[in-house]
Amino acid sequence: MLTKGRLKMMTRSVFTLSLSLLFVQACDAQAPNIDETIEDVAYALGTLRGVQRRMDSMNTLQFSGHGTSNILGDDGQWTSYEITSATIGINYFIPAVRSDVTRIAEDGNEERIIEVARADRAWNERLPGVDPTEVNGEVAERTQQIWLTPHGVITAAVHNPNSVTVDNVSGQTILSVEVDGLSVVARLDENSRPAVVEMMIDHPVLGETLLEAEYTGYIDWPILDVYFPSNIVHRLGGEVVLEMTVSDFYQNPYVIFPTPELLSRSLQ
Repeated sequence: MLTKGRLKMMTRSVFTLSLSLLFVQACDAQAPNIDETIEDVAYALGTLRGVQRRMDSMNTLQFSGHGTSNILGDDGQWTSYEITSATIGINYFIPAVRSDVTRIAEDGNEERIIEVARADRAWNERLPGVDPTEVNGEVAERTQQIWLTPHGVITAAVHNPNSVTVDNVSGQTILSVEVDGLSVVARLDENSRPAVVEMMIDHPVLGETLLEAEYTGYIDWPILDVYFPSNIVHRLGGEVVLEMTVSDFYQNPYVIFPTPELLSRSLQ
C-alpha cells in the first residue's frame, strides 16, 4: 500500500518527467530541418527547378551596377573610390570569378581594374580576356567573393550538405556551410533569402577579420522567379568597403574564364 509521502514523491516524479518531455518536444519543434532549409532557400532564390526539384540549376551568373568602395592598402590606409560601373561574372562549377570595375579616385583619376580567379589561380586583365598577368597570393581573397553571394552560399550548401548546420537564433534562421576550410554563415530573412552572408577570413593587413555582405531589395530580375538583391553592402572588420546598387542581373549567362595560356595562344 502506498503511503501518502510515497504517493506525493511519485506524483512529483511524473510531473518532472512530463515537463522534460514537453521541453524536448518543444526544442525538436523549433530546431530547423537542414534539408528543408536548404530547399527553402533554393526555392526562394529561384535555383530549385524542374519536376526533379534540382537545386543546382544555376551554374553561372552576372550582375552589374555602380556605387562606392574603400580599399585598404598594405600600409593600413584606406582609399575611397566612386564606382562608375562594375560587372561581376561568376561560375560556381569551376569555381571562377571576374570583377571588371571602372572607378574614380578622390584625385579624379579614372582606372579600370579587371581581376580574375579560377580554381587555384589568379590574374589581372587589361580588357576582359586580353593581356593576362598572373598574380600571387590573391586566389583566396578573390574566390571568397564567390561564396559571399546569395547564390554562392546556397550552391555550397547543396554541394556540401554534410557540412551544413542550421540554427534558429531569436527567430532568425542561420545556415552555415564549410567552404575551403572557412565557415560561411547566411542569416536568412523572412522570405528565406540571405540577408547577411559572413565569414571569418585571414586578411593580409587586418589578420583574422569578419567579412560580411548585406543584401536588400531582392528582385525577380528576369521575371523567371530568380531573385537577386538590388542593394549590396560589404563590410570588412566593421568598415564599409563596398556599397553597390545593382542595375542588371543575368542567370546562367555565357561567361568564360580561359586561363592565361589559352588567352596568349589565341593571340598568336
